[in-house]
Amino acid sequence: MVQAARLLLGLAVEKGGLVLTPAGALKRVDVRHVFDQTEWPGYDKADILATSKVINEHDAYGVLFTRIALQAAGLLRKRSGILRASRAGKAMLAPEEAPALLAALFEAVFWKMNLQDFDRNPIEFWPQHHMGVILWSLSVTAHEWSSAGTLTESCTVMETLLEVPAQDLPEFAMVSRVLRPLTWLGLLESRKQAPRTGWGFDEDFRIVPLFRQLVGFRVEMQGAQAARH
Repeated sequence: MVQAARLLLGLAVEKGGLVLTPAGALKRVDVRHVFDQTEWPGYDKADILATSKVINEHDAYGVLFTRIALQAAGLLRKRSGILRASRAGKAMLAPEEAPALLAALFEAVFWKMNLQDFDRNPIEFWPQHHMGVILWSLSVTAHEWSSAGTLTESCTVMETLLEVPAQDLPEFAMVSRVLRPLTWLGLLESRKQAPRTGWGFDEDFRIVPLFRQLVGFRVEMQGAQAARH
């Protein structure tokens, strides 16, 4: 995701701005420039190319996600249908600013974006509203390969779910709103499981050393209920 962000910021500077389509999306040529030079865990580029004659922004989900994150972080700014790199965005192109760019994207993804906008999951905002708890829980439970279902049960506050239309929706939300973005940011890695049957995701996840380098915690326990989490 940092690579995609640098490519988009670089294009915005080189072109004097990225002209958007009437629908507000990146133009195909700009999407393809980033799409061809990046990989996105959980998405097979060959499958996308096999089913799409042209690559629009909504076909290249990682590019779309990164563009919106850059806007949320204030590194790209939209004006009169054109995205331009802000002063802070231009500064992020310096090689030594890669850690700062990662931190800015991390904050934007989990605290400035509504990730429900991307997955059409009817569970509103969950579990994004307790991301601090989730990140701390991942830091102590996800050292070994764990399934998405296991991490959903052990790292989220399930009691905050009022009504779930289908049993797989919490796990789906955990993957699309937490685990997948963390892999794109480079804080988790994923691997395919052996073939499985039934519902659920066929991937395992675990944290990588960068997770602890980027994220720190100050944990306060107040009362029995808080101690549970």
